[in-house]
This record gives sequence, structure tokens and C-alpha cells, in this order.
Amino acid sequence: MICTVTPSPSPLSSSSSLTLIHRSIRCTTERRRDLFNRIAPVYDNLNDLLSLGQHRIWKRMAVSWSGAKLGDCVLDLCCGSGDLAFLLSEKVGFSGKVASFSYNNRIVSLLY
Repeated sequence: MICTVTPSPSPLSSSSSLTLIHRSIRCTTERRRDLFNRIAPVYDNLNDLLSLGQHRIWKRMAVSWSGAKLGDCVLDLCCGSGDLAFLLSEKVGFSGKVASFSYNNRIVSLLY
């Protein structure tokens, strides 16, 4: 799979002296997987550093907004290190179920 991001032309470009440079960003699934395999051991620390710890607050807010409650079954896609799944498991309790999925085998292997 290849994802391509191409900026669209600005409505200002025809009536102003702005010069727009259009560049495509191409990334393969393999390159993305390799990147996440490399950062897997330090994934949460990297999130702490890049967000100045704010990602922990954002994740708690996401769990709150999910509406998950006792006994629910929830799915965490692209689970990363599983921290959202752990927070969700507190919400759904022993009578609920949390399933997690990540295409990155290395980060999932670090969970167990």
C-alpha cells in the first residue's frame, strides 16, 4: 500500500504573487512498519517527550469520551503499547472485554 499526500492549490495562487510548491509524500507500509519497529522499545517515552506528557491526558479523555462502561466489549485498533487498552479495561471491568490490534508485531511482543 502506498499513501500519497499532495497539497491542493491555494485559491490565492492565481491572484497573488505567491509561488506554491507541490510535493507528494510517499510512504510504503513496509517503511512505516520499520519505523515503528525501531521505536517500539521507547514508544511511550517518545510520546512523553514529544507531547510533554500531554498524551497521557489525551488518552484518559479519549477513554472517557468513548462511553465504554462496565460489561462492554471494546476494540483498540493500532494499539501501540496498549496503554489505551489498559485504561479501557478499567472501564469495562471483569465482565467486559478489550481486544487490541496492531500491525506492529514488535511493539505487541513487548506487551507480554
